[in-house]
Amino acid sequence: MIPIPKPVPGRRCPRPKLASTIVLVREMDGEQQILMGKRSARHDFMPSVYVFPGGRVDPSDSYAPALDKPNSRTREILEEAMTPARAQACVLASVRETFEETSLILGEKYDSAPRTINDKSWKDFHAKGYLPRLSNIELFGRAITPPHRNKRFDTWFFLARLAGEAATRPIKNSPELVDTGWFNFEQLSELKTHRATDMMIEQLKIYLGYDIPPPDVFFSQAPRGRFEFTRFPK
Repeated sequence: MIPIPKPVPGRRCPRPKLASTIVLVREMDGEQQILMGKRSARHDFMPSVYVFPGGRVDPSDSYAPALDKPNSRTREILEEAMTPARAQACVLASVRETFEETSLILGEKYDSAPRTINDKSWKDFHAKGYLPRLSNIELFGRAITPPHRNKRFDTWFFLARLAGEAATRPIKNSPELVDTGWFNFEQLSELKTHRATDMMIEQLKIYLGYDIPPPDVFFSQAPRGRFEFTRFPK
């Protein structure tokens, strides 16, 4: 197990905030590719490293419309840790963050306009003529930032397998992510990444090898000052 920094006397450990990250996978020319981008150097959390799209769950994610619900496996695992509404918001956050950071739309064209929602990112998403499709988003991991860090997140890691037209939709850089692109696994090994990202890439490889996903996911946390790698729910 990897030791983590010792607590600073007098400093209170921040409570982790709910966050959502999504790994987007497509197959091109016979090989799998992953969408990643480099975090801006101005970030105070993991600056100048390559990451998957993701971020905090926002209040608007709790009432943003979608074409369907998360699949039963994803929903059942998430609801072991949160309410059903919060679980759906967590999945929706991964869609919104992907759009904000890469301009990639995860969803399908809608037949009738969605209800009005007071959030710029979701308004811009809906203006493209799409609504999120949640049932094909899979859950494969969870990681809680260790105590005694300036920022802490309870991050859930999702997976979406893109094919056809969805796999070739345009992407672009943003203030959040630069040098956004599709990378095969060999190229990923050459990027500057955080060890937590490396850990989840290895878990992704394991998950992609399943014919039938297990009813639990990889879980990284450090509740007693040392990393523990288990499964959630137990």
